[in-house]
Amino acid sequence: MDTNATDAYDLPPQWHTSTFVPVLKAEVCGIYIGNDKITSHLHLTLSERWHEKEAKDYLSQRHGINTEIFPLINWPSLRYALKKFSAHRRATAVKALHRHLPSQEKLFKQGRVVLSSLCPRCLQTAETNSHVYCCMNDEAFTQRKKDWVELWKQLHRGTTANIIEQTWRFYLQPLLNIPLGNSVIEGLTIAHDEVAGLLAVAVHEQSIIGWEKLLLGLASRTWKTIQDVIDSANPNAPKRNATSWLNTATHQLIKFSLRCWKARNSMIHGATRLEQKQIALRNVRDKITAIYATPPVLAPKFRSIYEIPLAHRLKMPLQAAEQWISMITHQVKVTQHNFQCLLREHKPMSSHFRTMRREARAQAKARNQPATPRKSHSRAVQAAVKEMREKLYSKRRTKFPKQSYKHTTKLRGVMTSTNQSSIQQDLHQDRPTLRHHPP
Repeated sequence: MDTNATDAYDLPPQWHTSTFVPVLKAEVCGIYIGNDKITSHLHLTLSERWHEKEAKDYLSQRHGINTEIFPLINWPSLRYALKKFSAHRRATAVKALHRHLPSQEKLFKQGRVVLSSLCPRCLQTAETNSHVYCCMNDEAFTQRKKDWVELWKQLHRGTTANIIEQTWRFYLQPLLNIPLGNSVIEGLTIAHDEVAGLLAVAVHEQSIIGWEKLLLGLASRTWKTIQDVIDSANPNAPKRNATSWLNTATHQLIKFSLRCWKARNSMIHGATRLEQKQIALRNVRDKITAIYATPPVLAPKFRSIYEIPLAHRLKMPLQAAEQWISMITHQVKVTQHNFQCLLREHKPMSSHFRTMRREARAQAKARNQPATPRKSHSRAVQAAVKEMREKLYSKRRTKFPKQSYKHTTKLRGVMTSTNQSSIQQDLHQDRPTLRHHPP
């Protein structure tokens, strides 16, 4: 039943099931999405439609694929091609499709490469996802041309129509910086009648989608129609149908893109494990030498870089050297973070004066406002507290009363006994007494 239901979707539109068809008695229930009745692959169909809106929004934002361009792309062929890859290669193909490959430009934007975004192969322009397929490094160009020849060998095995082959070569080879050569005429091949109209439509639709995206699996639906028309007019038509041809062609195009990325990684990081280790060790030693040449500013709590000489540091194994570089990178980030925190804590003097003036203006404004019952009570309490503090903490001074002492008379320098006793009695009365305060 599933096979018959799947084949039914290839029938003309008037034969497709719609919501006007009632649920059959034996079915008990039915599931409709839009105007289509789901009759097979229920779990897969629902899972694909579950995040359909989010996926379309992402495609519109990332690739500019709006509601007008979306129906032009043959999505089933892309799905078929991706399912034929392993999980690792499928993830790489999806990254290439969405321009998320770790190219030099992307790594530089993320801060994972500190030198520059230049292509490490040609050293001429920034290495973007598009530059991977057109780098003019001699070794890269040779490998790309070899992979391009292999691609067309596989497409010939799939009996690709000659007019499609020459059209794709005419538009794709300039993107890959591969000369057209003598086998391709200056312009499109001559087509007649129905094929000419379909070819113009296919070229127009693929130009809207993007010819570079054809290498990543986004092909126009009209290519399948052209292949179908040519196969139907061929007396020795191949056994496969046009849908199978487009699925295979999309798979081979994505495989060519993955080969270009693999060749790039082999040149930069090495092809074997031993080469990768040697290249990684050489890069780490270059970073260590650069750190010693221009040492970063570190906080005093961290140990000095020159604690170990450069000659001994370069003898470290790969893992230890990478850990030391990551530790220095972390220490630089901590030092910068602490410095920013210190700057936030220590404000300039002008800001303090500005804050004091603002607070003084706020206090003066508050004093000028009419006294509410709450403010009146608060001001009365503050005044009472101020008065009590003045009484408690003011300096106490003992005041002695002024006494008038009698002047003694001297007779020939001798003081009489009567006057002497009276003076002593007066001094004893005027002596201040000691006052004992409570503890």
